[in-house]
Amino acid sequence: MLVLFVEDERDLAELTIEFLELDDIECDYADNGEMALNLLSSNVYDVIVLDVNMPKMDGFTLCDKLKSKGDHTPVIFLTARDALDDKLTGFSLGAEDYLTKPFELPELSARIKVLAQRNKPKSTIFELDTLHVNIQQCKIYRSNKEVLLTRTQWSLLKALINHSPNVVDRITLENAIWPDQIPSKDMLKTLVFRVRTLIDLPQEQSLIHTIRGTGIVLRTNANGT
Repeated sequence: MLVLFVEDERDLAELTIEFLELDDIECDYADNGEMALNLLSSNVYDVIVLDVNMPKMDGFTLCDKLKSKGDHTPVIFLTARDALDDKLTGFSLGAEDYLTKPFELPELSARIKVLAQRNKPKSTIFELDTLHVNIQQCKIYRSNKEVLLTRTQWSLLKALINHSPNVVDRITLENAIWPDQIPSKDMLKTLVFRVRTLIDLPQEQSLIHTIRGTGIVLRTNANGT
């Protein structure tokens, strides 16, 4: 289990992360909203534990950005605010849970595990039209014919699957595919072309669509789901 813990109080963060990791919950850490957004662009988390009052970007703004893009990662707000209006704001933005400081570490751990289990995919199989993907085994079939992809091509397809049927912007895709380098301008364009050639066979319905000025999407219709 991988959790993104976003909190600008470093002492609290260090203590909490140490406890969670002893409880088999691995954590990435960000001390502000912008850093958290960068981590989320290149990593997939089971749960996000998110403070409200932070520098550069507050927790409410970050949560709103994520949910607006179709990110379904469960969010637990963790904050000193305990007013009803703040809680209602958090829930209206799509948060699943809310804990006020001070909190008990075992309770936070339990809440994280419940949300992660609830959000766990029921299957590692992705199906769309005649496309069949076993995500766990990295096996791809189109009309029962196996499609062989390179590691980079698989990274692109998996990123599209993770966001389908939502559009994925260029920066998010580049961070998912090349997390440790800055790709040249045409690398993503070339990669999308190659994967589309392998997935969208001449006799099959097109599934990989470029939405001009927005990004790439994996769905049966460019204008819908």
